[in-house]
Amino acid sequence: MTSIVNNYLTQHNSALTCIDFEINNNFDLLITRLCIDSPYAEIELINSLVEWRFEPSKIDVDKLSDAISAINIDAVTVRAKSDIQFPENTTSSTVKITELPTLIRKQLHDLALLSIPIEVDIQTFSYQPLTNKETNKQTHKKTNQSHTYQGQFSVNAQKLSFSLANHKKESVFSLALTKNGDDLSADLATDLAKLRPFIIRHQTALPLSLSTLLINESWSVKGNFNSQLDWQKKTLNMTSKLTDFSFEASQDSSSLGPIELDTTFTWQTVLAGENLHFDFTHEDNLNNGKTSHLKDYERNNIQLAFNSEKLIDLLTVKAVDQQIINVITDNAINSLTVKPLGSLTIDFTQQTIASDSLDISSRNLYGPIELSLSDLLFNFDDDPAITTNLQKAKLSLTGQANIAQLQTYSQQPVKLSVIGGIEQYSNSWQLTLSHGTIFELVQLSLPLNKSASEPTRKSKQSSHKAQPSMKSLISHWQGEVSIAKNDNQQQSKNNGLVTFELDINSQISQLNYPKTLKINGLELKTKLSGSVDDITIGTKVVADNVPIATAMLTGDLRHPSVVVSAQDVLLTDLLALKIKLPVELKLIDGNIDYHLSGQLKNSEDLLANPMTMTLVVQEVTGEVDGTWLQELNWQQKLLLQNGQIQSIRDKTEASPNLTIAKIETATPINNLATSTFIDFSSDNLKLLAYDIRGSLLGGRFDIAKAQWPFSKELPVNVTLTKIDLEKLLELDKKQGIVVTGRVSGELPIHYDGDNFLIKEGNLKNVGDGIIQVYNNPAVEELKASSTELKLAFNALENLHYHHLSSEVSMADDGYMLLDTAIKGRNPDLDNDVNLNLNLSYDLLGLIESLNITEDFESKIIKGLQKTKN
Repeated sequence: MTSIVNNYLTQHNSALTCIDFEINNNFDLLITRLCIDSPYAEIELINSLVEWRFEPSKIDVDKLSDAISAINIDAVTVRAKSDIQFPENTTSSTVKITELPTLIRKQLHDLALLSIPIEVDIQTFSYQPLTNKETNKQTHKKTNQSHTYQGQFSVNAQKLSFSLANHKKESVFSLALTKNGDDLSADLATDLAKLRPFIIRHQTALPLSLSTLLINESWSVKGNFNSQLDWQKKTLNMTSKLTDFSFEASQDSSSLGPIELDTTFTWQTVLAGENLHFDFTHEDNLNNGKTSHLKDYERNNIQLAFNSEKLIDLLTVKAVDQQIINVITDNAINSLTVKPLGSLTIDFTQQTIASDSLDISSRNLYGPIELSLSDLLFNFDDDPAITTNLQKAKLSLTGQANIAQLQTYSQQPVKLSVIGGIEQYSNSWQLTLSHGTIFELVQLSLPLNKSASEPTRKSKQSSHKAQPSMKSLISHWQGEVSIAKNDNQQQSKNNGLVTFELDINSQISQLNYPKTLKINGLELKTKLSGSVDDITIGTKVVADNVPIATAMLTGDLRHPSVVVSAQDVLLTDLLALKIKLPVELKLIDGNIDYHLSGQLKNSEDLLANPMTMTLVVQEVTGEVDGTWLQELNWQQKLLLQNGQIQSIRDKTEASPNLTIAKIETATPINNLATSTFIDFSSDNLKLLAYDIRGSLLGGRFDIAKAQWPFSKELPVNVTLTKIDLEKLLELDKKQGIVVTGRVSGELPIHYDGDNFLIKEGNLKNVGDGIIQVYNNPAVEELKASSTELKLAFNALENLHYHHLSSEVSMADDGYMLLDTAIKGRNPDLDNDVNLNLNLSYDLLGLIESLNITEDFESKIIKGLQKTKN
């Protein structure tokens, strides 16, 4: 018997060193002890029972192995003498990922065909891997025991069972495999923390890259893995569960610094044809009868903790865009939770990976951030290396983030909700933003002109209070952003590679410009199309339900052309917006058109860019600073730059740009018309008016040119034409004086810096008239005092004059002096009259009666200063 066995073992450089056996009544061989020595291990078998296939009366088998039907062994001890090394599999290293289904099917098919003719049952075995210590030394006995593994093994034609435990009798690995014709099933379970040291002790049997990774002590792993496998009708089904899995890596072994990963995961895998399908909502049967209010797949999530600073360093090394790095830096995260939902399918024929859904969540300083990806589609390539490429995905992102570029306007984070998708085409990427995409910013303040000085802390505080502010800005986005593919790094800098087609609807609540403007709700409806190099942005502005402007930006976004305009905006609607104006307006009618245009070449100081504005005010009727105006029409073209406002002269325009049908004063002015010019700079306002004309006192007046504030160098020449003297005297309701007729003339008005003067003015009658003075108490008193005065005033009781002229002057006291000559005839006395009179009249009092207020200039200037600031 010994020689027979040794002849077989010699072929493997092994030998039988001990054997104790006997044959029982059934001719079964009972080996109580069997020792085998080989170059790899020492093997000792205790109580081995060998059962035969042949009848005791007839032995006709050719080989000993064919004669054995079963081997039952109570115990086996294996002590390794050298490392186990498997022969290299050259085919596996050349297998491409697209060939994986074929390889898996072949391996499972071959395994299903494998038949073990002998039943082997090892009740218990002990295995001691190779150590660098001498096993026969007492000092190393404890160490050797800790490296010892126990287990059980049985196999027959239909079933294989194997289990392995460490020296503490803790399960390391177990496998139960059952065959049924060409089909098979298997149950596998392992403890990863206990499996790793077992694999490490056989590292020479592994590829060098894997063995190097396993012996690296900078990482650790824990968790239990269980799987049920069914191979039926060439279809593979696996139900797997990873329980209490954790992975930790130190800073030295990870580019993300110290990392921790934890999960409990359940999934089902199906390989059918060329499709590998993973189902993450499958309810597993691996609970061993345990019940829970939560299904196992509902706990599926992966939690990853890492060092945010290391993440920034990694992105920098990878040359990620600095703007993205800045956003991540300002919104540091140290952990991620990943939860797959639905299923994932790998199509090896089409080389695609499709996933139903993937939820990723984290938390920054401002709260949770949640990203949901669904309907994901990747393609992959395995030549020469495995690469994946995203084709399309739907996305939903919610959370709050700090955007450095917006810190100038608000210290609060941006609330965002992004719903849409991304899709790759042959030459571009397309980002789609769907309904529900919202960006919200609260507690905003708009910075004042950067050129304004703030020398003291007190002025800074007061300036901050004067800043325009908004309670919130909520912006709804919808549309598409297309990013062209370009592998040329130099060409990729071309901003034309990114194009937009977006609808943006923004609502601003409680817009407040202190002492100037207050709007409860401002709505901006924007359409954006084109690229950064050639953009078109159109916006409609609605303030408290009143359409007030349409804005258009075109051209290069870095220095676009701008047009802001409005047509037929009711002034009554604008006044309802609580706009603070330099003068008080109480209007009942009127509308305004305006058109502002220019190019923004200076993005640092927007007010430095020259802009032209055309204003058209039509049919304005109402009170302006207490004076009733009717049908005011005005149009003006202005240049705005560096806080200055200046009219642009149009030399081809001959008609007046300001007309007023009626100014309701003590002496109504009708049909006023003039051409105006405005110059506001350095907080000083200058108004120029040319060719001023209008109807007054039944006649008309003309002024070639007037300036306000008044100038010493520029007198105002007032030309009066056919002024009705009867209407003029109606201003002064003196009893018993009647004058009819009309006068024309000129009144040169000068300004000496303090007072108004009239020098060398003249008036002269146009046609005949009548002077009647009677029943006037003052005249009657004068007539009684002197015979000469009585004769003179008697002549004036009914004087029909044909000549009336007056030299007019006014001193600095405001009294106008008239050196008057009158020639005519009194028909009642039948005599000619020739009078020379010196008259005095309070002209300033008359002007005040016309409601020309002395504080008009200050009101205008203060109002313009507020608007500028």
